[in-house]
Amino acid sequence: MKMSGLEIGPRQKAIIFLGLVIATTGFGLHFMIPGMGRSGILIEIEPMDTTIASISLSTGPFEQIFLFDFLGSNQSDFFVYFLSADQLLLYESGTPLSTLSEPLLLDENGRATYQMSMNGDIDLFLVLVNNGSERTTISYYYSLLPSTFFPSVTIGFVGLFLILIGFGLHYSGWKRYFLIGVGANLVFFLIRIFTLTTYSLGLPDIFINFIHVELYNDYQYFYLSWIPNLWDGAWAYSAGLPVYLYPPLWIYTVGVFGSTPPWLPGVVLFSFNVATGILVYKIAESVSRSQNKATLAMMIYLLNPITIGYGSFMWLNPTPFVFFVLLSFYLALNNRTELSIVTLGVATLYKQFAVIFFPIIALLLIKQIANRTHRTSIIQFIRHTAIYGAVVGFVSLPFLIVSPTEYINQLLTSTTLSYVQLTNFNSNLVIPVHFNVFFLWLFGSSVLTDIIAWLIYSFVLLALCGLVVYGAYATYQWYNNEESSVDINGLFMKAILWSFIAVLCLQTFFPRGAYKFYLLALMPFAALLFDYEDLMLVRDEFVFSKRHLFVPIIVTLIFLCYRFVYLWILVAWAWFYLIQSGELSRIRDGIRSFFSKARSSPELDSEKIETWEEIYSE
Repeated sequence: MKMSGLEIGPRQKAIIFLGLVIATTGFGLHFMIPGMGRSGILIEIEPMDTTIASISLSTGPFEQIFLFDFLGSNQSDFFVYFLSADQLLLYESGTPLSTLSEPLLLDENGRATYQMSMNGDIDLFLVLVNNGSERTTISYYYSLLPSTFFPSVTIGFVGLFLILIGFGLHYSGWKRYFLIGVGANLVFFLIRIFTLTTYSLGLPDIFINFIHVELYNDYQYFYLSWIPNLWDGAWAYSAGLPVYLYPPLWIYTVGVFGSTPPWLPGVVLFSFNVATGILVYKIAESVSRSQNKATLAMMIYLLNPITIGYGSFMWLNPTPFVFFVLLSFYLALNNRTELSIVTLGVATLYKQFAVIFFPIIALLLIKQIANRTHRTSIIQFIRHTAIYGAVVGFVSLPFLIVSPTEYINQLLTSTTLSYVQLTNFNSNLVIPVHFNVFFLWLFGSSVLTDIIAWLIYSFVLLALCGLVVYGAYATYQWYNNEESSVDINGLFMKAILWSFIAVLCLQTFFPRGAYKFYLLALMPFAALLFDYEDLMLVRDEFVFSKRHLFVPIIVTLIFLCYRFVYLWILVAWAWFYLIQSGELSRIRDGIRSFFSKARSSPELDSEKIETWEEIYSE
């Protein structure tokens, strides 16, 4: 057996072969009876009304455990019944529900669980009775698992770990460390599979009550509702996929393998998550010319709690878009102009927020051109915009034709909070955090919080951030008249720095608010900027220092921090990097120089026009 032109030794061969046998056996048994999981979400029951939801199950000749988790109303006059097909016929013919089945016992949070063994093909019917005076919305999740589900998948993963060990013993350098990082993330992936029986993620209460880890079960709540419905023929922007707020490529990529077994879509999200680590290494190594420095950047990305917790454990949505954004930067670094823009368009089709990187990447590609003029720069920017728009428009066209209103609303207008929400404090974990929530938490409603809410709601704060981010990067080494004056590495690392700031600005000031898992988009940039005393990753002999633990420590702090405070840590982090990189001084000096020149030159003539180039080049 050979890999990359190097022969694998007999010990590694034996371990890899044993791993392949065990993995094939385990996953073979697992996929023979794969189990299933599916959600029904946001089902509305009007006052004094009854709704029936059907659940069709097929276990084949094998006995399986049916586990049902209900989330709904805690009203005393709301009832939930399970009926078989025969019981439903009796109910529809007039038999009272109370004589057919006992209602599920709802706790004070309106939650209930139900469990039974079954085999064969069975149709169950969920009868929801709302005898109250208010509309009620319920959701449910059910899993159908054979007794072999967890043992077989565990055997399969043991085989995978042996394969990783075998290749890890063969490789050296960054590839070995990458496999170690993948193995660490894979442990959490396996643990996550064991939580797929109910909505619960299975973590102790201490993680919620004292450490403030934010748990998001979007995977079971939303994704395992959307993907089965998609395979049943539902359109992406229809009632079959309620609250689907992402561009079209996301659901069709994540759902490509279906959802049986229920962890299968998580493989797609996990794969994008760990593959981003390779891009972090490639970029850092290309810029720094130091394998050790690049390896540490990669490990910081792979082993930080946000990457592991939200990407590899909770399987949340940003991982594909983060991968393609970083791939676009990697292609830009290698001067693959058109492909870089196309890739960023693809990233936008996974998550609309990728658009914030377009001005930075477009300017980066333009700045790499030697002997450019204003005219060529404008032409290139228009060309990049056309390519980017063509990619996004071409994929969006079918959805714009079939359901234009739903497509536009769900991607754009549905992603902002109302002004009322921005002026009222809400401690519910379901509600995203926004910049004003900290002031509401401290002071309550006041003139200050009303002003801040208006600045957020009207996009004023975000627009100011855009002016600073794009303006600061645009004025960095804009003029170059000789090829030798183009500092590619310097330009690129400035683009990484300002992309880092852009993500923080979006996280902090976007009107919709944010969840901590949105910071998955920040992690590759944070990893590339891990050396805060040397943000430019210059070509020097790398020596590990305690300061290199700064990023892992601050990311861990954010991960564990109280949700109404962590935005301020992000602001402080951005400010620290602006000072450390010298960008804050450059902006300040540029502003001073601009006003100084303006005051001393009330009339512009041909000689004074030249000073503007000096201003911009500072």
